[in-house]
Amino acid sequence: MSKTLQADNAPRKGIPDWPRFMRREKAAQYLDISPSLLDRESASGRLPKPVALTPTVRGWVRDDLDAAIDDRRMPPDPASDWT
Repeated sequence: MSKTLQADNAPRKGIPDWPRFMRREKAAQYLDISPSLLDRESASGRLPKPVALTPTVRGWVRDDLDAAIDDRRMPPDPASDWT
């Protein structure tokens, strides 16, 4: 593995090692919101919906939650025809 790749995958100092897949309560804790707010935001489409890991286990992928937060940080491009 290259040094660059190793550095990108290294845990960040001060940030807990969160699981890649999180059930409802853990995903809400990760976002520092209540589980009921997670449900409402997911239902409205402002946060990703949970995915099925097995037929009976559903949860959120950490990368999807991170991407949703990153999307909120990026201002819309006024020159874009897609907004």
